[in-house]
Amino acid sequence: MVNNVIKMLIITGVFLPLGIFLGCGAVYVFNRLPARWLCDYGEEPAEELLDMSIQRIKGFPNKLMFSFLFATLGIFFGIKDYVYAAATLLELWLLLMIAISDQKYMIIPDQFVIFLALFAFPMSIYRESVLDMLLGLCLGSGVMLAAALAGRLIIKREALGFGDVKLMGAIGLTAGLGGTAFILAASSLMSCCAFAYKLAAKKMKKSDALPLAPYIAVAAAIYMFINGAMM
Repeated sequence: MVNNVIKMLIITGVFLPLGIFLGCGAVYVFNRLPARWLCDYGEEPAEELLDMSIQRIKGFPNKLMFSFLFATLGIFFGIKDYVYAAATLLELWLLLMIAISDQKYMIIPDQFVIFLALFAFPMSIYRESVLDMLLGLCLGSGVMLAAALAGRLIIKREALGFGDVKLMGAIGLTAGLGGTAFILAASSLMSCCAFAYKLAAKKMKKSDALPLAPYIAVAAAIYMFINGAMM
């Protein structure tokens, strides 16, 4: 009993400040990202992106919400496995940055995707094998690439950007085959429901593009939560 209390206090003492740091840091870093990270290749940044006095995302209530989210998840995962908790929080931080970038500017910075793929190394101890990770990479990037090509052939326009292909490839490498299948299915379902709702509410047209990264990020977060809860 005493040992459990001590463990809980230590975990809280570590992951509470870490969660606050990551939550506040997400707002700080996003507002100071290089403007070119938020532009497509060959595109010149808009004045809004170049002006560092303009907040791309507001400090309140985002700092509060993000800090609460990271601290809560960190403590929850940390009680079960502190290594998994630390790696998951950092991976979720990257996914949050990617989701905000895609939602606001319809761009997925390659830099964040590269860092996300690097988390395959600390997360590899939770995968069945290296083959499982490679199969996750192939499934994630392969399905998204097929969907992107099908969109260009059938509806004659870009249905998915190549950033989505790279993002799912990086997630597939860290989540493995089963995790990638879950994330693909969940993000597809959520994005389809959101698209149908916005069409019905006349908040967008059929020809409008729907950023997919926020739904992929939410689906990945759900998978990580379920995976952590089952440890």
